Amino acid sequence: HRGRYVCITPRTSRDHYEQHNRMIRELIHRIKRKCLRLRLQPIRVFCLHHVTEQFDATTMYECDWMQIDEFKSKVVAMQRDGVEFISLTEAYRHICKDCFRYKKYAVLTFDDGWASLNEILPWLEDQHIPVTLFLNPAYIIGNERRELGNCMDQLELVVFLKSGNMEIASHGWNHALCTELSMSELKKRVSDGVEYLSQYKEYIPFFAYPCGRHTQIHDDYLRSCGITPVYCDGMRNYNDTMAIHREFFS
Repeated sequence: HRGRYVCITPRTSRDHYEQHNRMIRELIHRIKRKCLRLRLQPIRVFCLHHVTEQFDATTMYECDWMQIDEFKSKVVAMQRDGVEFISLTEAYRHICKDCFRYKKYAVLTFDDGWASLNEILPWLEDQHIPVTLFLNPAYIIGNERRELGNCMDQLELVVFLKSGNMEIASHGWNHALCTELSMSELKKRVSDGVEYLSQYKEYIPFFAYPCGRHTQIHDDYLRSCGITPVYCDGMRNYNDTMAIHREFFS
């Protein structure tokens, strides 16, 4: 009408347009992530359990065990390669604030608080290497028995904390999988765990999911409590300020 044209776009075309926009946004997001990785050296956060002289098939899994000399050689080799071992708190601070990071950092974390830590923590203390322990308070205070072996007790924990190079955080009240708990059970166990661990000045508000099992609902709840979720999914930590990823020391 008088040189003006009206174009009626079919619904299928609108859907295609929206799909195209989503693809463009996803591509831009991938490019931004790639650029971020290029300018920020990733911080490797290792997940360990047993580092002992001998493997005990009754209390350990082969995937969770490493021989002491092998562990020491890996740590020394990384240090020679210019890697600096830092605490989880310092690593998270770097992740949140760094614009550029060319230095190599790594974090050592141990899950469950096994009694076998007595064999390796003194050496790490002598090397002035920070360590983060993700603990299950129920086993530390002796309210429940750990079927797969002995965990450190309160006295041992206090002795280790005197080194000044250690942080402790929650690994669930008794290692129950979060995905198998109701939200009311989860909230109670998280609260009880924080109440116990926070009596120590070395406590940091991080929560490592037992076996890495979690949902977005769990993430949202932890963050609402001021707790940072920690994953164990075999991924390197590529500067994700919302959560810490960990990888197995292999």
